[in-house]
Order: sequence, then structure tokens, then C-alpha cells
Amino acid sequence: MRRNNEDRLLGGHKPNPTEDAPHRGPNPMDFVTPSEFVDLPSKGRYPDDHPLKGQDTIEINYMTAKDEDILTSRSLLKKGIAIDRLIGNLIKNKDIIPSHLYIGDRNAILIHARASAYGQEYKTKVNCPACTEMSKYKFDLAEYTVYHGDDFEDHDITDLGDGTFEVELPLSKIKAVIRPLLGFDELEMARDTSGKDVAENLVTKQMKRFVVSFNGYEDIKTLDYVCDNMVAGDSRFLRDCFRLISPDIVMQSNFQCRHCGHEEVMSVPFGADFFWPQR
Repeated sequence: MRRNNEDRLLGGHKPNPTEDAPHRGPNPMDFVTPSEFVDLPSKGRYPDDHPLKGQDTIEINYMTAKDEDILTSRSLLKKGIAIDRLIGNLIKNKDIIPSHLYIGDRNAILIHARASAYGQEYKTKVNCPACTEMSKYKFDLAEYTVYHGDDFEDHDITDLGDGTFEVELPLSKIKAVIRPLLGFDELEMARDTSGKDVAENLVTKQMKRFVVSFNGYEDIKTLDYVCDNMVAGDSRFLRDCFRLISPDIVMQSNFQCRHCGHEEVMSVPFGADFFWPQR
């Protein structure tokens, strides 16, 4: 009797497959994470050796509980690579390196991933630009426009066909070759500003990332010198050209402050609560 009880408690009892199987649901191990295709703002205008060259879309998985672990990892957050690791997990094609994606394409992936995980409604807190009071506000992540980085016909910008563009600075007449920023540029700039005033030297830091060459000179010493000493008129022109060649997701909403009544079109802020909506 004791032996029979031990067999039953220790797994000796075998269910009758013909009787029990019909009462079971589908095997959870067979579940396949759903995926979706995201339109790329860049429309695949990458260099020839990039796996997304000529591709209009990218396939990504829906976020999982494991992905949420990435966003709460103190180690990854401290290193500033949590978002990069998340994007890497989401992308189906593992030949694609997340840090080698244009920032605009990365933003599109993050917005779609967040919407599929938690819904298109994004509730957050914003500070009024006029009275600085904080208000709760709700944004619809489905309401956005896409800029493909190709609307520069009215500017003297030459597409070199390899992901770079040439412009001539109006005052110094220096010819500059520029490119849209990639994920690793964003990561490096974030590391440079860690623990510092974010606005400190932001203009020149960004220029030093998106400029490839000045008059054919690509060495860091030359790039740093020209960026640091460029006259304001040339600097503004170069930054305008950079904005025109950079594909991105544009998310804006009509904001009205409930404290002072101030109204303006506001870019949707992506704060710490973007992936952690209040439930």
C-alpha cells in the first residue's frame, strides 16, 4: 500500500492519454510570438552593404515579458544600452545591427513596439512652455507623420548615393559631406553628456557626429577644428541641411494648458514612462 502511494506521489501515476488529452488545450510551448511590419522612414536608403538597403519595411516581434526585463535592467540602463538591446530583440532579421539603423527608423520601431504592447494611447506628464506648470496629457501614438529625408529640392544638396550628402557652406565656401545620424551616434552622444549639462556644447557635438568631411578631409582633428570655429551662419545652414536629409517620425499634438490656457503644437515627449504606462 505504501509503495503504491509513493508511486502515485512521485510520478508513478500516468494519465491515460486517451482520456485526459481531449481535456487539455493547445500546448503553450507551441505559441509563436506574433510580429508586424513597420514602415521605415528612410525607405531603405542605406549604403549598399547594409541588409536594409532598398527595403521599405522591417519585421519586428511583439514585445514579451523578457523584453520588459531589459527595460528594468539597472546594468543596461546605466550603460545606456537598454533601448539598443530591446531593438535588437525585436528585429526578426538578426543580420541587422540595431546601432547601425538611422535614428528615425529606430524611433519608428519603438513607437510601433510600444503601441502593440500597451496600446496606442500614451498618457504622460508635460510641463507647459508658458507657465511651466505640469499637466497630465494624453497622446495618440497612431497620429504621426513620416518624413523620409528627401525633401530638399529647394536646397543645393547633392545625394552622393552612398548614404552621404554634399553641401557647400554659404560663407566659407567649404564643401561638407554629411549623413543622417545612426543609433551608435545617439549612444555616443548620450555617453558624452552623462552626468553633465545636456545642453553643453550640444550644437558642435552633434555636428561632429554627422559631418563626414570638410573639403575631403576626414580626420578628427580637421573636423573638430572646423566645427568649433565655424561662423554661425554656416553652422545654421549646415544644421538645416542635416535636418532635411534625416528621415524621422514626426509626432506632434495640439497642447492646451489647463492652468494658464496656453496653446501650441507640441512634440510628443518620450519620457521614462513611455514603456511603462500607468495601469
